[in-house]
Amino acid sequence: MAYEVWVNGTATSVPPNRSVADLVREYSDRQTGIAVALNQTVLTRDEWAGTTLTDGDRVEIVSAVQGG
Repeated sequence: MAYEVWVNGTATSVPPNRSVADLVREYSDRQTGIAVALNQTVLTRDEWAGTTLTDGDRVEIVSAVQGG
């Protein structure tokens, strides 16, 4: 049974045991310059692999962009 999670404000289905690291790989082609918040709490990069998503979680994936 899949879970419904919200990623950057959009509902999506993910399989059970999906980690935040898995989700970041799916949604971003970059692995640096990324910040992730889970349910309004910023996670350190070290926490991504060990944090499993659950039904109803809200994830924000933000990429740093340099401008000028």
